Amino acid sequence: MPAKSERPLSGWRARRLLRAGGLIVRDGTAFRVHQRADERSRRCGRLPPHIVARLKGARLLAAFRGDPDRLVQAGEAQAVRLKPLAVSDPAESKTPESLLDLAARRCAEETRLRAAASRFGADYHLAASPGGRRTDDPRLQAAARLRLEALEEKMGADRAEAVEMLVLDRLTLSAFRHVTGHGLQEAQSALTKLAEVYGLLAPGQLVGRALASS
Repeated sequence: MPAKSERPLSGWRARRLLRAGGLIVRDGTAFRVHQRADERSRRCGRLPPHIVARLKGARLLAAFRGDPDRLVQAGEAQAVRLKPLAVSDPAESKTPESLLDLAARRCAEETRLRAAASRFGADYHLAASPGGRRTDDPRLQAAARLRLEALEEKMGADRAEAVEMLVLDRLTLSAFRHVTGHGLQEAQSALTKLAEVYGLLAPGQLVGRALASS
């Protein structure tokens, strides 16, 4: 598992850090995120370019002190103190299960959904890498960035971000519902669409078993 300073961050987690006063800094072919608007502050993780483009498109970013390679939350809102998310509720098991595992387990095509999630995670890790290291392959990184951009275009930003929460953040059902207002069926729908985009499922292929109410 990568160190926290090197872990890829979802778009949702990046927005949380920005609201708390964080800083996004260009680093090679990707970006790194700092806890505060100071590059000496703790590194929280990395972002691929398409996430920064998504945040810019939503007008959530502004250049820090006029530097387009250093970005903070747009507007004059004061930084907020982040609060932990609840990860379980009385309706869930004592040991919270990630919604990714729950949604995949309740599908007839569990193996394909898990394979799609694995591919997405691998592409995201590659795209969030700064490049320039001896072990980095620029061609593989560029291909991963293009796949993620195409995936977001086909899925839409909201559904792509939901996949990020499931695969990267490993949110539980309660946390996912708290953040998005959606539940198990929507998570399964996002994973199904992901598998279709990666060519692991035919469009419209039936994958669901009978689902408990989300």
